[in-house]
Amino acid sequence: MNKIITVILLSLICNTLYSQKLLTSWSQQNIENYTKEMYDDAQKLTASELLSKNLNDKSWSSVFLTLNASINNYKTDKNYLQSLANQLTNKTETKLEGTSRLIIWDRIINKDITFEGKGLVIDNDLYTVAGRANQILQNLTSKNFGNVTISSTEKELETLKINWINYLTDKNVEEIKLAEYKNAKIPEISSLKAVNALIISLQDNPIKEALTKKCLKNIYKLDELPKEKGSPASYCNPDTYTYAYLGMLFGYEKLDESKNAKWWLTFWNDNNKKLIWNSEKGIYEVQK
Repeated sequence: MNKIITVILLSLICNTLYSQKLLTSWSQQNIENYTKEMYDDAQKLTASELLSKNLNDKSWSSVFLTLNASINNYKTDKNYLQSLANQLTNKTETKLEGTSRLIIWDRIINKDITFEGKGLVIDNDLYTVAGRANQILQNLTSKNFGNVTISSTEKELETLKINWINYLTDKNVEEIKLAEYKNAKIPEISSLKAVNALIISLQDNPIKEALTKKCLKNIYKLDELPKEKGSPASYCNPDTYTYAYLGMLFGYEKLDESKNAKWWLTFWNDNNKKLIWNSEKGIYEVQK
């Protein structure tokens, strides 16, 4: 367990140089169906074409291309930004394809996304037009007036839209204060929503099983997970990361094999409303 934690923490220290949203590791090479030709084509799109594209994107690679092209070409285009703000009340949802190593906690909880133990954490719900528009606006302006989640109401989206329009017309708008998890070892996994998603991800999932087998076969030429402790091949199973993350979050220094997927699910169902963050220890505790 200690070895696993050390590896994860070292990876995170390196990755924070690039993005606060990376969990363990991620690169554009992890995006499915993403090519240089697609990238080059996206860079040629007009602002109007990108706005239309954002309405119709159906895969994580397409969403990323829209975001990337927006950042590279329209960061200071006020008309483009205001048009994006007008999309913030559009709750149209698309089941995105090719979401390998994309981490949206709500979508892991409802099983739209399979957690792979590492990847890029996105706070906005990219499955909706509003979520994608908000993500682009945040990236283009480095401002945060709130996130679009799977449970955002029409009223909340309207308020968010007004805040963005006010900001883009040079009015003073206060940014939201992000939740702080003092002394957290990994802030990206420290919200209760993330804890819930991690526990859900431990449950049986045929997609997770297939990913594990593919990794074992392609990288280690193995047909099953090794029995020996500490084998690098164990990282083919996302649960190896997840158990380590949960151990950090609850202060368990050693891996307790009795705390399996079923145990964690029961623990969550019994205690999720009683969990409090201990800022001194940087862990969750059950309030007595």
